[in-house]
Amino acid sequence: MTALQRWLLRAAVVLAIAALTHLLVLWALPRLVMQRVLDGVQADPGHFRSGVMLPPRADATQRRIVLPSPDLLYALCRFDVSDKPLRVRAAPGRSEGREGSAGGNLGYWSVALYAANTDNFYVLNDRQAAGRPLDLVIVPPGSGAVNAAPTAAVVRAPSARGLVLMRVLVAGSDAAALEAAEATRRSLRCEAG
Repeated sequence: MTALQRWLLRAAVVLAIAALTHLLVLWALPRLVMQRVLDGVQADPGHFRSGVMLPPRADATQRRIVLPSPDLLYALCRFDVSDKPLRVRAAPGRSEGREGSAGGNLGYWSVALYAANTDNFYVLNDRQAAGRPLDLVIVPPGSGAVNAAPTAAVVRAPSARGLVLMRVLVAGSDAAALEAAEATRRSLRCEAG
């Protein structure tokens, strides 16, 4: 084997190791990030109500959620549907000041579902809901027929574990706006279904 052939072989091995390392990091990093988020949601019992974490309103000292907005209230619940489905419900209330929405004067809210690798696989917001309450049943990947309530939409998660994140806009600076947003946030329920 010539010196050039040895050099080319070494370069090929180094490039193969670098490519495999890169692919491993791209696969593992999102899962590690989500595991840390899920562990943080579980580890904070002081802000839980009925299985839903209700963190305090965001300010400059909080970084539990990446770049939190002080204009939003957050509610989170982790899920593991490997044994049984999870039913997610919310009854967002009406608030003043939001015109042009399909459902009337609803304040902005959204519910997003995230898989174990941080992929967002489902979103519903106030405009899409058009005034109807949120009612979902999250089932694991590859599950068969689901016996869900007729009002519930069945959502197949790409992974058995993940996160439900609700965001609610505080649509004003007065106490009434904060109270309306808080009532919407507190309506979120995550229960074994």
